[in-house]
Amino acid sequence: MVLSIIIPIYNVENTLRRCLDSVLSQNVDDCEIILVDDGSTDCSGEIAEGYSRKYKNVVALRKPNSGPSAARNYGLDKAKGDYVTFIDSDDELAPGTLRPLLNILHTHPEYDILEYSFHEHVGYYDERYVDIGNHIYHNTIDWLAVSGYQHCWMWNKLFRRELFDSLRFPQHLHRFEDLWMMGELLKRNPVIATTSHGKYLYHWNNGGLMAGTWQYADLINVQADVIRKLGIDTRQRQWHKLYMDMYNIQLYAYIQTGNIIISPQKVAPRAYNGIQGLVKSLALDILGLKQFCRLFKFFIKKIKNNR
Repeated sequence: MVLSIIIPIYNVENTLRRCLDSVLSQNVDDCEIILVDDGSTDCSGEIAEGYSRKYKNVVALRKPNSGPSAARNYGLDKAKGDYVTFIDSDDELAPGTLRPLLNILHTHPEYDILEYSFHEHVGYYDERYVDIGNHIYHNTIDWLAVSGYQHCWMWNKLFRRELFDSLRFPQHLHRFEDLWMMGELLKRNPVIATTSHGKYLYHWNNGGLMAGTWQYADLINVQADVIRKLGIDTRQRQWHKLYMDMYNIQLYAYIQTGNIIISPQKVAPRAYNGIQGLVKSLALDILGLKQFCRLFKFFIKKIKNNR
């Protein structure tokens, strides 16, 4: 078995067929599609079982509801492929995605992770296509520093299954478990290749976990955990953009909690992701982290009150 495709399912009867049809249309031999119904209360489980009866390479499993991490772990326990990939049940693959990726892995058995391009927020005003490009990273820190930290997801990558030996998703996390897992995988220093071939179509789900109210502090804490795991020093210039991304999240976390989570530091003032990034980096250096968090909270509240 070359590839195991793990698809967690929970109350996605409106999108599941679209997802499964996009995977089955890849016409890839010697792969298994593992559907893990995590206690759905709609017709998702019946849809999954219908596909398993129709297609011999589709396996439908059911388990009591315990979250996406547990569902993925259940799929990993059953997976038999040399490689494994994860697809969210409200997303899809563009036609002709998997075959070129598997050809690359066949030609380069030394690759442990193959990352491919993606189209994000399909159909929304902020949709964007990101071409990952063709690169090879023998040091995972190099991949992370280039911009890998901006797409530490499970869903646009194929992994050597052995990477998950004695490693499973944390069941105490119901959000940002992808980032946590990537931190663990990167600790193993896998060879990472990226390719322009293929395309993952990420659909924004208004009813999904990430669409609901969540604490910005949760994300920062997971990011900080990954940084500690990998021994990253954000005071080094190559990590200033990473720190600025965390700093932006910290501003909103402060509004929610009033707490400072990240360590205060200075960065090289420049336009990180546009002119707002330049303003924020200057404010960070002039006012300091805590003072600017207070000022930002004041202005956000003032704007809301004037609406």
